[in-house]
Amino acid sequence: MNKERALLITLALIQFTHVMDFMVMMPLSTMFMRDFQISAASFGLVVASYNISAGIVSVASAFFIDRFDRRKVMILCFAGFTAGTLICGLADGYEMFLAARIFTGLFGGVISSTMLSIVSDVIPFERRATAMAVVYMGFSAAAIAGVPVGSYVAAHTHWHIPFLAIAAMAALIFIPLIRYMPVLSGHIEEARKRNPAAQMLEILRSDKRLMGLLLMILLMFGHFSIIPYIPKYLVHNVGMAETDVPLIYLVGGLTSVVVMRVVGKLSDKFGSFIVFSTLSVLAGIPILAITNLSTSSLVIILLLAAALFTFGGSRGVPANTLISSTAPPHLRGGFLSLNSAMQQLGAGIASFIGGLLIVDGPNDTVLNYSHVGYFAVAASLVAIPVALYIRPKVVK
Repeated sequence: MNKERALLITLALIQFTHVMDFMVMMPLSTMFMRDFQISAASFGLVVASYNISAGIVSVASAFFIDRFDRRKVMILCFAGFTAGTLICGLADGYEMFLAARIFTGLFGGVISSTMLSIVSDVIPFERRATAMAVVYMGFSAAAIAGVPVGSYVAAHTHWHIPFLAIAAMAALIFIPLIRYMPVLSGHIEEARKRNPAAQMLEILRSDKRLMGLLLMILLMFGHFSIIPYIPKYLVHNVGMAETDVPLIYLVGGLTSVVVMRVVGKLSDKFGSFIVFSTLSVLAGIPILAITNLSTSSLVIILLLAAALFTFGGSRGVPANTLISSTAPPHLRGGFLSLNSAMQQLGAGIASFIGGLLIVDGPNDTVLNYSHVGYFAVAASLVAIPVALYIRPKVVK
């Protein structure tokens, strides 16, 4: 195995543990509320605390992160993330667990942007989408494992177990991380010529970089406005058995793992903009179908879930490839930290907008979910001209 491929697989493993840490919480809400004797709102605060913490530190790190070697940044942040996840597994009360989630978010927010910076520094643009796809396979794998594992834990063991297991896996990943992560310091000299405020002004002075941040927000709007409400809608409106809900993530995640590599290779061959715009249009089909679905069989539901993850979820590969192209190396870490913050912010706002558009109906049904679908499709279509604007002049 060559060092480049080993590095990408290591980053994919980091991505897996990073996302898994968040995904396993989704099915554990009832267990947390029972053990901690808290309300749904208090559990929501636990979930949101990670995103808020990650978003704040992503913005703060944008001022200075390019002044350091990316290898050291990744090792430090992954160590903090691992320690935070371990503390989550050892927490014996609500306040301690909440503090542990905030602490974990402080490091988790920087991990995402640093990974993208490393791929962008190491891999030339002509092959970058394929490399991004390898790293994003970690996200898909976590989507496959997160909810089913969380559901199994909720039914058979205790909520401490997945966090301890993720921390143990993260500790093992340090072996390839230290071995295969190269020193990436060529950007430091140029970055240190500017004070942090000047660095930020230079990042924000570019129309393309601002449009890149907008593209990330629109990407979140087109996906996370509908995702949080899919299980409830399918169970109470479509008639899906609650025990079958993990199959949505299993099928969707498996599909994504297969498709990600294909999307990456197609993006490098035909151009990230062409692939992104095609996927954005195609994603509208399962979005509209799911948000307008009436009583249907499990097979139809799973086919639509597979299409949603295939067309909607895989857009992140060409989108992030385009976004990464807008910043030179000495600004890349700071810009991608802002991009990570926009991702957190966009996902949160998208979920909030989705909650505003839907209405609780009788017998726990969801009304106006179709309106959320129209919003998601509109955001996806608006993202296409934004992606066109930031496309590099020379497109392979």
